[in-house]
Amino acid sequence: MNIEQWIAVRDNDKTYDSSFYYALTTTKTVCRPSCTARTPNPEHVIIYKNLDAAIKEGFRPCNRCKPDKADWEGYKEEVAKRAAIYMEEHYHESITLQVLSEVLQKNPFYIQRCFKAVKGISPLTYVHQLRIEKAKQLLVSTNSTVTEAALQAGYNDSTHFSVKFKEFTGVSPTTFRQHAIE
Repeated sequence: MNIEQWIAVRDNDKTYDSSFYYALTTTKTVCRPSCTARTPNPEHVIIYKNLDAAIKEGFRPCNRCKPDKADWEGYKEEVAKRAAIYMEEHYHESITLQVLSEVLQKNPFYIQRCFKAVKGISPLTYVHQLRIEKAKQLLVSTNSTVTEAALQAGYNDSTHFSVKFKEFTGVSPTTFRQHAIE
C-alpha cells in the first residue's frame, strides 16, 4: 500500500472508488476506499486492484460500503434518498423524525444527520419546501382559498402556513397569487 492509497482509505475518499479496493486481514472483508467503517490499522490492510481478486483470496464484500454493488451510493445517501421519497409521497401528512424512524427502521437522530449531510437541509425544511411548492401550484392553478391551499398542502392552520410561505417565498400567499395571475 502506498501513501496515496492509505490517505484515500483514511479519508474515505470517494474519488478512489473502483481504482482499488482494500481488504482487512482481521475481519476478512474487502471495502471501497470510501468505506465509512472505522479506520483500519495499516498493518492489517491488503490492496487489490479489483474486487474479484480479493474475493478469490477469501475476502467477503463489506456490508457497509457494499463494494459488490456498483450503484451503491452509501448508507447516508440511501437513508436520505428513502426519507426524501417518503416525504415526497406523504408531504400532506404529519411527518416527524419519529415517523421517519418507524418507516425507515433507523434511529431518528441518524436520519436527521444523514439527511442534513446529503441534502444540506433538515428533513423538516425539506417537508416545508415540498408543501410550499404544492401550495404555490394550488394558488395559481385553482380557485382554492388560502386556507384550502394550506390544508391541501399539509398545514393544519392558515396562520402557520402564511408564516412559512412568506419565509420561503418572501411574499404572502395572497400577494403571490396576485402576482402570478398578472
